[in-house]
Amino acid sequence: MQLEDTVLRENTRAYSYKLLSECYYAPSEKLIRMLNSLEEFPEGDVASGLFKNVPNIDALESLNVEYSRLFLGPFKVLVPPYGSVYLENGRQTMGESTMDARNWYREEKLTMLLKDVPDHIAVELEFMYFLIFKQIEAINDDKPKVADDYLRKEADFLKSHLGAWVGEFADKVIEESSVYFYKELARLTKEFVLSEGGASNE
Repeated sequence: MQLEDTVLRENTRAYSYKLLSECYYAPSEKLIRMLNSLEEFPEGDVASGLFKNVPNIDALESLNVEYSRLFLGPFKVLVPPYGSVYLENGRQTMGESTMDARNWYREEKLTMLLKDVPDHIAVELEFMYFLIFKQIEAINDDKPKVADDYLRKEADFLKSHLGAWVGEFADKVIEESSVYFYKELARLTKEFVLSEGGASNE
């Protein structure tokens, strides 16, 4: 039973990262349908929080406008969704931390993540999902050392990347966004990642 509980807990963690990652890509009907399917999850879970915050399909256009305003521009990006902006001196993009994130993905042979900007919030969240997935796979294959190695990688990646900047990023989304969906998404993201061992910026 203990093993089953561990796998269930890690599955919940992995799914939470995956859901949050999907929400930081451009809004789509597929995303809204996915969020509408989350009602069975327990109170306090990331999925439950997202379900309470599902935008109406009719609001998709305005949601895309807000997404662009916050994360894309065209003139000024209000909330850059890239880790290097928060981790590098001079708030630059594509700095040393970006290259380090890329090296993490290469070591895991994740070419699909290399096609995107390596330190985009959605990509780093998805990478955490992948690491936990590999940990679960090792647990199920009765390879405790491999599982422990992936657990260590999760902690290291949070410390050096996602967990080191997500608090500042989320606070800025909450401050700048005029749309409740993104305010609540940012709050859930910060709360979840910091509970995982990320460093608070407060």
